[in-house]
Amino acid sequence: MDPGERFRRSAPRRLAEQVESIAQGVAQRVIDLVVESLDMNALIARIDLNVVLGRVDLNKVVDRIDLNQIVDQLDVNRLMARVDINQIVSQIDIEALVKNTDLGAIMVSSSSSLATEAVDQGRSHAVSMDDTLARWVSRIRHNHAGRAEPPELPNTPEEP
Repeated sequence: MDPGERFRRSAPRRLAEQVESIAQGVAQRVIDLVVESLDMNALIARIDLNVVLGRVDLNKVVDRIDLNQIVDQLDVNRLMARVDINQIVSQIDIEALVKNTDLGAIMVSSSSSLATEAVDQGRSHAVSMDDTLARWVSRIRHNHAGRAEPPELPNTPEEP
């Protein structure tokens, strides 16, 4: 192969590379000029957001949201100040609430606990009265021990 042949083959390749580099620079400069000259508001006004949103997978977007981080940033006191409690209460169906509540069970539970307390109080007062009577009987009998002896039980015949 002729040494000049190698030079002739590589020259077009080098020229092509230089032209390509120049073309890329020109293209980049043209793109920059076009972008700088665009009115972004006019461009955005021409975009149909429904088409854009139709192409977005909202499940993937929601999966990326950290709800705990959002809740941590909330001012709960400020949020509760905006809540109209009267409006919420006015929407409650009291009749349905009472209908679905087992008032009988509540009354039985409440009355049984009251009855238990009453029996306990009665027993406590009976013990107190028994102690008081025992002291009186002891004084009447002049028993200085402070307590009367328990009364004797009557003899009952044993069954055969």
